[in-house]
Amino acid sequence: MPSALSGTFSYIKNFLQDQDVAAIVPSSSFLVRRVCKWIDFEEDQVVVEYGPGNGVFSEFILDRMTADSTLLLVESNPDFVEMLDEWTSDDPRALVVQDRAERIVDILDEHDVDTVDYIVSGIPFSFFDEGEREELLARTRDVLAEDGKFLVYQNYNHLEAPLRKHFSAVTKEYEPRNIPPTMFVYEAQK
Repeated sequence: MPSALSGTFSYIKNFLQDQDVAAIVPSSSFLVRRVCKWIDFEEDQVVVEYGPGNGVFSEFILDRMTADSTLLLVESNPDFVEMLDEWTSDDPRALVVQDRAERIVDILDEHDVDTVDYIVSGIPFSFFDEGEREELLARTRDVLAEDGKFLVYQNYNHLEAPLRKHFSAVTKEYEPRNIPPTMFVYEAQK
């Protein structure tokens, strides 16, 4: 896992070079714990992470997952993919895929994954137009197991209404201990 300083430099570089990178620094440990508190680490799980960046959430999840769980990391940025590949290469539970979240159905098919228990995401839904956002939320709901959860964090409270449209129950919390400090966290149950 990269050091905190190299992880921050990596984010700054990619923020300046890649229009899909919305964060200038990695997520805080406070945000990671708030989002991941809804994951049952006692059971074998299939977890997908959309846009893991340099792996702050991924590391937390892998440290707590059972030996028979799977973490599928879907990242489009080649620098982050290289970083993720390096530090997960010895962990058979982790699978790094260079692709976009919008292709989640195809990605799961290509890797013989039938259903997903949790999807964790910090990708900026504000970057999508309404049609793209609705389509990704529908695909996300569809690939989740019957009791699956979509755990998402965003800088603005723009996602609550769309989540309520696609999921049966949505819990919203706020995490101020992050940069930027306006981080909304949602637990959306299928």
